[in-house]
Amino acid sequence: MKYLYYIKYSVFITFCLILFSCSNTRKEMFPNPEIKEGIAKVSGKITNFSLLKGKIKPVINLYVSCPVTSDSYDFETKLDSDGNFYFEVPIECSTVIGRISYPGYQAAVIELSSRNELKVELKLDSTYGIVRLENTTGQFLLTNEERVKYIVAITKYSTQSHEYVSPRICEMTPDEYARYEMEAMQPQIDNAMENLEFSEAGRKFVLNELRLLHLGGVLFSYKDRIEMLCANKENMSVQEPDIQYYSFLKSFELNNPQYIYNYYYQKLMQTLLTLKALNIPAISDTPVEEWLNSVKAILSRLVGFDSGQFYDLLAAHAYAKQFNDEGNPLSEKQINNIKTYFKGKKGEIAKILLRKNDEIIKRATHKEPLVVNETPLVNKEKLMDTIISKYKGKIVIVDFWATWCGPCKTAFQQCKLIKGKLTSKNVVFLYVTTESSPRLLWEETIKGMGGEHYYLKGDEWEYLTGSFGFEGIPSYVIFDAKGKIRNKFTGYPGNTEILAMIEKQLQ
Repeated sequence: MKYLYYIKYSVFITFCLILFSCSNTRKEMFPNPEIKEGIAKVSGKITNFSLLKGKIKPVINLYVSCPVTSDSYDFETKLDSDGNFYFEVPIECSTVIGRISYPGYQAAVIELSSRNELKVELKLDSTYGIVRLENTTGQFLLTNEERVKYIVAITKYSTQSHEYVSPRICEMTPDEYARYEMEAMQPQIDNAMENLEFSEAGRKFVLNELRLLHLGGVLFSYKDRIEMLCANKENMSVQEPDIQYYSFLKSFELNNPQYIYNYYYQKLMQTLLTLKALNIPAISDTPVEEWLNSVKAILSRLVGFDSGQFYDLLAAHAYAKQFNDEGNPLSEKQINNIKTYFKGKKGEIAKILLRKNDEIIKRATHKEPLVVNETPLVNKEKLMDTIISKYKGKIVIVDFWATWCGPCKTAFQQCKLIKGKLTSKNVVFLYVTTESSPRLLWEETIKGMGGEHYYLKGDEWEYLTGSFGFEGIPSYVIFDAKGKIRNKFTGYPGNTEILAMIEKQLQ
């Protein structure tokens, strides 16, 4: 199941890619990206927008991902009566590409820069259901035609995996599986890019994205994929691969700075920090150089190098993991370690981490207590009513999620911006997951979330999600103060819509 959700998510996330550059001056590849803290300003107008009388002003969203802190920001702002909007968003390099979207339409990709304000004109194209970019002061690394082909390539790769499954895959050892999938990678990529023309630089960018997608969705997903493909095999026990299994990492040349253009590179960093076989320690108060020495002892022979930006970014992601998983700010010792190591040309990484730390400190003043609840011992038909009865007199937002669900985690990050406002209004956030989320990983993940948590058995989860008609996650149910269902939906609708739903219950 985890593998299927990963593939579905990979199609969605192609619209959320990040790029770093000033201009495309070299034909063979994009200029090497530069990490740099900054604020991007974006102003614009939807040229064919019309506000219906008496209707709430709709929102427009701007999505930006971050390679140092592993954040995924989804900013919202209301359009004025003429369709004008304005954003100021933090970015982690001098130039990035973000995604701007309007409810009911596929997004347009725009270039953001800290050097000057970007001005754009957009048009809502109802024929194709897209936000069409009419005019902009920015320049793209990929042409509009290449962007469409990029999405086609990712989609084709993500839907063809069943064609490359060996009939003896259930009999393979982990090492045999790794060899087979490494050999199958290039034919799959060639098929995905067949008849799609790119510039040389654009082609290399797309190739890198597909290679990283294969790494994360296939090679890193050995256990989950085998369990899914071999579910009908009796008496089959699938073990986590050992450290030698990851020798294929050397083939990916992960120190290549061009990878920083790709969304899946930051996902790679987070995955490396959590793989059981690698057993990379938390950075805690360890000096950065000392921590990196221990990491290099584990990784260098697997990746094929022992120095470079890859290791600096991995250290930054280790701090980001503390921010995102635990919600804890840096200790004084950690701050000193960051300033000591990340200086000179690396100083921008320190600025970004310390800015993020300031955000975590501010959030801590509104942080909910974490409550892990025992599942009530009742029939599954009465389970949700029993759980909700504990919160009489309060509005309850029930969030069905899992540790492996990327969109679920993105929604957590978005919701953090409004949780303080809602919890002060007698609103409870209740999180429900099941055994597909490994227990120990779940316990680590929820440390930074706060709220009320329940860990259900598989049949309990299946019954509840089925009774609400949910076929995917994240999914949500909102109960009013009397315990009655007022809203239920799949997919996080955005902070503005959630606030509107809750305000309606508070009236």
